[in-house]
Amino acid sequence: MNEQLKLLVDLQEIDSIILSYVEKVELHPKKLDQFKIPLHQAQDAFHKFKTTSDVLTKKKKDKDIALDELQDKINKVKAKSGEIKTNKGYEAHLKEIESFEKNKYMVEDEILNLMEDIEKFADEVKKEGAKVKEAEAEFNKQEKLINEEKSKLESELETLRAKRKDFTSKLDDDIYTQYKTLLKRLGGLAVVETQDEFCFGCHTNIPPQLYNDIKETGDIHKCYYCKRFLYFKDSDQSDNKPQEAPTPS
Repeated sequence: MNEQLKLLVDLQEIDSIILSYVEKVELHPKKLDQFKIPLHQAQDAFHKFKTTSDVLTKKKKDKDIALDELQDKINKVKAKSGEIKTNKGYEAHLKEIESFEKNKYMVEDEILNLMEDIEKFADEVKKEGAKVKEAEAEFNKQEKLINEEKSKLESELETLRAKRKDFTSKLDDDIYTQYKTLLKRLGGLAVVETQDEFCFGCHTNIPPQLYNDIKETGDIHKCYYCKRFLYFKDSDQSDNKPQEAPTPS
C-alpha cells in the first residue's frame, strides 16, 4: 500500500475515534439533563406544599393577633362593669361582652382548624423535603459519574489529537487538504475500504478497472461517485468486515 494512502487510512481511523468521543462529550449535558427532571419535580412539589404551609402559618398568626385583640376588648368591657348604674345599661353591657366572646369563639375555632391544616402540611413538607434530598443525592451522584466520564474522554482526546499530528505531519499538503475537505463534507468519513468492486462509503459499485488498480497497485484512488479515498485490505490485513459509514452523501 502506498505510504501516503497508509497514512490516510490510519488518520481516518484516529479521526473516527475522535469524532465519536467528541459526540459523547457533547452529549454529556443532555445526559445530565435527564437527572434534573426528577430533581425539579421533587423541588416543585416541595415548594408547593411549603408555600401552602407558609400561607396557613401566616393566617394563624393573623388570627392569633385578632384573638388577642378580642380578648383585650372583652377585658376592657368587663372592667367597666362597676361603672354601670342601670339594668338597661347592664343588659347592653352583657350583650356587648357576649358579642365579643362569640367572635372570640369563632376565631378560636378557625385557629384550631388552621392548626390541623398546618400539621398536615408540615408532614407533607417533611416528606417532600426528604424526596428533594434523595433526588439531589442521585443527581450529584450521576453528575459526578458523568463528569468523570467526560474528563476521561477529554484526556483520551488529547492523546489522540497528539497522535494525529504524527500522521498529518507526514502527509503531503495537497492530499491532507483534500482529506480535510472530504472529512467535513462527508460526515467524518473520507477514507473507506473497497471489496468486491464495492465502495463502503457510498455503497455503490465501482468500475472493475479502478478496483483492480486499487487492489494491485495500492496507490491513491478515489471513488467515482462519493470521491472518498479508497483502499483494499487483503486477507492478511483484514477480516473483510465492512467499515461503518454514515448515510451516503
